[in-house]
Amino acid sequence: MMTDDDRRNERLKLVATWANTIATAVITVGTFLPTAQFIYGILPAGADQGLIGIGAVICLGTGLILHLTGQWILGGLK
Repeated sequence: MMTDDDRRNERLKLVATWANTIATAVITVGTFLPTAQFIYGILPAGADQGLIGIGAVICLGTGLILHLTGQWILGGLK
């Protein structure tokens, strides 16, 4: 039988896992496009390379923040 603290801990672990999964997806998307553009040139010739780079940095930063949020959530376990 689970106690209230056990249930709370499991919910916190689920939320932390969700945050980390979203972080992984954001980082993957943010690095895929610039890499594919560099290797294969998948975007039109007039694509702004600076904008692609800024988007990649934003995605990496957002992914890091989400990952750290997941770790912070896990800090609340009892």
